[in-house]
Amino acid sequence: MKHLDGKKIFVTGGAGFIGSHLCKSLSSSTRKLTVYDNLSSGKVENVKHLPNVHFVRGDILDLKKLQSQDKADLIFHLAAQVVVPYSMENPIIDFETNARGTLNILEKARKDDAYLIFASSAAVYGNPIELPTSEEYGFHPFSCYGLSKVVGEQYCEMYSKQYGLDVAIMRFANVIGPGCHGVIHDFLEKIDKNPDKLEIIGTGLQSRDFVHVSDVIKALILSTVGKKAIGKTYNLGYGKTTKIIDLAKMIIDLLNLTSKTAITTTNVSWHGDVDTIWFNISKAKKDLNWIPKITLEDSVREIIRNWRQER
Repeated sequence: MKHLDGKKIFVTGGAGFIGSHLCKSLSSSTRKLTVYDNLSSGKVENVKHLPNVHFVRGDILDLKKLQSQDKADLIFHLAAQVVVPYSMENPIIDFETNARGTLNILEKARKDDAYLIFASSAAVYGNPIELPTSEEYGFHPFSCYGLSKVVGEQYCEMYSKQYGLDVAIMRFANVIGPGCHGVIHDFLEKIDKNPDKLEIIGTGLQSRDFVHVSDVIKALILSTVGKKAIGKTYNLGYGKTTKIIDLAKMIIDLLNLTSKTAITTTNVSWHGDVDTIWFNISKAKKDLNWIPKITLEDSVREIIRNWRQER
């Protein structure tokens, strides 16, 4: 990553799951990497051991503090409220963090004349009828979280058009790997408490596109090479969808609990839950020369190993 030598890089949410993996990759390529995180879900332990890292505990809603930070050449904006049920119960907080927070980051990027890479989400598509879903499908959010990400994207596009700001938008599918939260972690915790039963919220027929965090990091780094990603939006997934009930069976099998653990479903999901996430990733493959390599099964094996080590 010689192209990043000497660049001053600013990462919001850098102490979180995806952010800390990104910072680990970046830390050896820059002399100045600032991690800006309010630690609402991240942990300073995730980044404090990395070289060339300056950690700042701060909130993206604090515009004054953001503007007081050193000038950045490159900003990765990963800080967000990402829990769909929480967004439905607390839509104002979700909006403040994801929409207003993104606007604040855009103001810093404008002040610094920095290149901004914005982490968006599959949630902007809602329940798409186009499967696999391409970037051109359009906005059809089904949750307050998805809507707040739409607003963030549209502000990015506005700043690009009206202020000439260099911006790239990366829509994440379900990013997994060591230290992740979400359905895999929840299943492991449930099985640990009761190995006889694994309850799935919903029908189990809802499906997701799972992509390993290291593959996502590679795409983010590739988006900083030259100017090919500027002004564009990319889907970052594996390009395959898996039913949640099949994921549950895979986990049970890998834990050697096939004859012991019974799978049940609630048949009722939470507000804002979508049926299918399945990305068309041909654009990122073509433009960024990016190909995700780690399969879901290998990812789950790694997550199980990591989970056992941390218990």
